[in-house]
Amino acid sequence: MDRSASGNGTRRCAIRGEPLAPILAPRVDGNSTARVKAALCRSSPRTPALPVAAASRRVHRVRFAIRLLVPLTAVALVACSGGDETAPPPLSQRFLTAADAPGTKPDPVETRETTVDFDEFIAVLGPALIDPDEEEMTTVFQEAGFKGAGVDARFFGETHDPHGPHVFSSFIELESEDGATSALGWLETDAMKPCPNSCATRVSSFGVDGIPDARGVHRIATAEDIEAAGTESEQPSDSYWVGFTVGSVVYVMELHGPPGGSVSEEQSQEIASAYYDRLKGN
Repeated sequence: MDRSASGNGTRRCAIRGEPLAPILAPRVDGNSTARVKAALCRSSPRTPALPVAAASRRVHRVRFAIRLLVPLTAVALVACSGGDETAPPPLSQRFLTAADAPGTKPDPVETRETTVDFDEFIAVLGPALIDPDEEEMTTVFQEAGFKGAGVDARFFGETHDPHGPHVFSSFIELESEDGATSALGWLETDAMKPCPNSCATRVSSFGVDGIPDARGVHRIATAEDIEAAGTESEQPSDSYWVGFTVGSVVYVMELHGPPGGSVSEEQSQEIASAYYDRLKGN
């Protein structure tokens, strides 16, 4: 069965083993496209890459395509200078801060995770994406020169609510700027694919001001959308995803919360811009 809808975003899907619908149009001259990000595409068919509480499982669905393994307490991602490329900042500076995202605090459940092991990275990357080809994925990141990756989460409010608004930041460090551009392009291509198991999520793109070649995606699945075209295991979700590169590193900011105004495009733009400006030293 194949369903599609248009209006406030575009909905495309392919379920029950039938061929996927054509992916949405590519980017043209910097204008963003309708792209697909796995906010709740895979609500039940796949096990989360990390064992988390049921209440926070929706977090896995909205993350950038990188749900890393258990925290590594002895990781040292060394920023080596050389050549003409910008040296990546120290590990601690690669994630969002309270200054970048005012009103947030570190998530006590979804704690910071990092890895420098390629096999571990690939093992958990696939389940976090929409519909990746494992062989192609491995080749892309091998050729881009994977060096390390990490993800972190922050929540809004005085007390942590697993269902409340969150913001995620993540990075993938590659060997070169060309490698980072290639990796971001591949991740964007996967993000443009239709949800393989649900037709509930509406997707649209938005331009990201002030960040060169940044990609912005809005995904929303309301209770009405899920009732009309989703699955029983899905939960309402609203998310704004922004990906960009700085030097040889791909960075992603993702703002997520329940539908109804808990998060907004304007807010996502402000956070992403603050994140980018800090990373660039502006």
